[in-house]
Amino acid sequence: MMNSWLYGLEPDLGGAENMRRDELMAEACAVDGRPRLRFYSWKPWALSLGFNQKDERINRAELERQGYGLVRRPTGGRAVFHAQEITYGVAMPSGDRGVHETYAKISEALKSGFELLGASGIEFSRSNPDFREHYQDIDSEGCFSASALNELTWNGRKLVGSAQRRYGSVLLQHGSILLGPAHLEITKFLGLPEERHERMREMLAKKTATLSDILSSSLPSFEEIVEALLSGFKEAFEIDVAYTDSRHLVESTVNSREIEV
Repeated sequence: MMNSWLYGLEPDLGGAENMRRDELMAEACAVDGRPRLRFYSWKPWALSLGFNQKDERINRAELERQGYGLVRRPTGGRAVFHAQEITYGVAMPSGDRGVHETYAKISEALKSGFELLGASGIEFSRSNPDFREHYQDIDSEGCFSASALNELTWNGRKLVGSAQRRYGSVLLQHGSILLGPAHLEITKFLGLPEERHERMREMLAKKTATLSDILSSSLPSFEEIVEALLSGFKEAFEIDVAYTDSRHLVESTVNSREIEV
């Protein structure tokens, strides 16, 4: 019998609410064991920091001036400016899968979805940098400054940045799928010396790719992209999916306790 996942579409939520809902998905999955898949976007755009990332240098004044949010993710990794992107979130029992195996499986699902949209030439990153050394560089403050093993790249440039956390027997993984170049604005918010802004922006432009770069046609709508990605997950994980509304996506199917959303 094919496994059935719950999934939902939640565009245009604020940063704190997006992170809260990802954690609630993981908590609900821990209770009922049912995997959940969520696609969302950010309004207003926001800078997110990894769970253990230091924040002393963040330029909060500039974020506030431009009306952008600041939030800390429950997962690790470095800063991400969530702007022109679609974000995915997966909560599922980890089983006996390791971190790299899970990354690879989810990347396989995303890659299949991108190919349905006509995006060709997307590959898996086959190396893993020494992140302890990499993080010593001030230019490493952004997540997209390096590609981890099994992340998706195009012409050697990072397309999707993901992070993962384990909650006992449940894993939560979420990631940013770049649609356009607005992620490059992150250099304004990291508290870098003025002379390094342009250097880091140029570096990120060379190291990142967006779906707009890859597709020969115009960028599909949010719903069209999600439909293709959903098909990718169904194929890679051999699952059926059941759409649910925002309320029930974060509620356990075996727990009558209501969660306000």
